[in-house]
Amino acid sequence: MTITRADNYQWIALFAVSLSVFTTVVDFSGITVALPTMADDLDLSLPAASWIILASTLTIIAVLVPAASLSDKIGRKRSYTLGLALFAIGAIGVALSPSFGFLIGARIVQSAGIGIVQTNSYAIIATVFPANQRGKGIGAYTSTVGLAGIAGPIIGGVVVDALGWRSFFVITAGLAIIATVAAIRLLDPARVDGERKRATGPGFDWVGAALSAAMLSVFIAAINTGSRVGWDSTSIIAAFPIGFILLGLFVWRELSIERPMIDLRVFTNAPYSFSMATRFFGFMSGSGWRFMMPFYLQEVRGFQPSQVGLIIFSSAVGMAIFSYISGRLSDRYGTRRWVMLGLVIVVLASIFYSTLDLDTPVALIVFVLFISGMGLGFWEVPNTTSAMDTGEESAINTTGALVNVTRNAGNIASIAIASSIVTGVLVARGFEPDISLVGKDETGMMAGAFLDGARWVFIALAVVGAASVLAGWRVVMRKPKNSPQ
Repeated sequence: MTITRADNYQWIALFAVSLSVFTTVVDFSGITVALPTMADDLDLSLPAASWIILASTLTIIAVLVPAASLSDKIGRKRSYTLGLALFAIGAIGVALSPSFGFLIGARIVQSAGIGIVQTNSYAIIATVFPANQRGKGIGAYTSTVGLAGIAGPIIGGVVVDALGWRSFFVITAGLAIIATVAAIRLLDPARVDGERKRATGPGFDWVGAALSAAMLSVFIAAINTGSRVGWDSTSIIAAFPIGFILLGLFVWRELSIERPMIDLRVFTNAPYSFSMATRFFGFMSGSGWRFMMPFYLQEVRGFQPSQVGLIIFSSAVGMAIFSYISGRLSDRYGTRRWVMLGLVIVVLASIFYSTLDLDTPVALIVFVLFISGMGLGFWEVPNTTSAMDTGEESAINTTGALVNVTRNAGNIASIAIASSIVTGVLVARGFEPDISLVGKDETGMMAGAFLDGARWVFIALAVVGAASVLAGWRVVMRKPKNSPQ
């Protein structure tokens, strides 16, 4: 059932969900600050270090839709608490990891938990909030993401400086345990399940899931390593045809079975397709700077991790404030104008980032980071609200999963492209693709090569952002559910 305004349970459920999303986002935003230190401690090149994030994001993408099926089978509360437990176990594994391989394995476990939590979070909010308040609920949820984005870099920077990067994951494991207890006590299965679709008929499409995970892994690995080993490498040349074959097999599989992992026929709905394209290109355009900025600030400009956290937290402040504002505005006035405004801001910010050099004033960087967060907050909430509104109430788990799949796919593509371009420039200039060496190069030539690579990254992301603006313009504006008369 859907909870009415008079019931107020929606705010209790939102509190429980917010604790969980706060925990997972603190982990994801904090690790960007810890990443340069982790790379230095484990002696990792930039492409290898990027796999700490890429492996995590690939896992989340692979888990999201199966998690929707799991929720259909056992209920959202059980599925949700299982995800939090996996996150905590994985975080402890990362903290205790004796090697890079073990660390990646533990991050995969941790990220599987994140995928389960993400799938259920949107579904729970969309179920317990009345239709005319859904934007408000999603806006409050996304503001929590912004607040966690504020806390993550600060916590990560201070903890890494004082106690080392492993201690950061001990803290996130503790937060996950608290969130698990809150979910067990506060989430009412009869209310958070709503009109969810009970799993019937054929089982989950594990073949489709395996094909999609393999396809993504092949493409990302090829993009991420091509610049380092050479695009004319036999393995890289072979990877792309293999990836397209896997893509073709995945599409054929999903169109030919009764219960596909993803019903691709939904993309015959033009407004929905443009909405998802807007989301993919938007996150692809707006995620690269999150990966690049800590390396720029720490390795090129010489700031300590704790200082980096304080500098980049301004973006999360902007996101937290304007996510809540845009959620309320989209409920009242519709979605498209806010999506367009936010995306244009993201493009302009990317253009600014392409001008970064050794002397760019820190105050100006902080200001533009705030503007970047504002742009993300303006466009993401209305886009998410529109996407959730298009799904059927009985299949809202899957709708929430697809929304998150699109976001994570955009994020992972952005990181892979950024890593590939910067690594390619470093290698072309005769340097090792080890970003920790930038600050140790007394000639400054390696820092110059990094900045040139970063410049091309942000130009490419600005072009992608322009594509998201064009796609967003084609989306039919959602009729406001509570518009003024």
